[in-house]
Amino acid sequence: MKEQWVMTLRSIQHEGGERNESVLDTEIRYFDQDGERVIAYEESETTGMEGSQMQLRVAPGDMVSIIRTGTYQTHLVVQPGKKHFCHYETPFGEFAVGVCARWIRNTLSDEGGRLEMRYTVDANSTLLSDNEIRIHVKKCRIGGEA
Repeated sequence: MKEQWVMTLRSIQHEGGERNESVLDTEIRYFDQDGERVIAYEESETTGMEGSQMQLRVAPGDMVSIIRTGTYQTHLVVQPGKKHFCHYETPFGEFAVGVCARWIRNTLSDEGGRLEMRYTVDANSTLLSDNEIRIHVKKCRIGGEA
């Protein structure tokens, strides 16, 4: 049996008392690198960022780097108790943003698990978005020889 990793990513934006939610189910690469737990996947038409690759790197001490390469370049750092100034590129242009985590909950292990976080993004001290991400990583077994 061959092993494969899959992820359900639930993205929630809180805006003006309303809650907008989207869900992405996709195959991922899931591994440890230099002491960080890494979730990597290809963006698709579903996310609107086709041609980009995503990596979520979870460092000890609950610091999460969200790195997009390819068509659109983004590097956000999410860490409770600290505001990070980060680069964000969209189809409409690129700019610097401030990222501040409200909380991070991390139970990722060699067997999969969950990563949940809530953070705000601002530009020039003006709130752009209040985001919540809930990720569930699990191993699937598929037929064939390992």
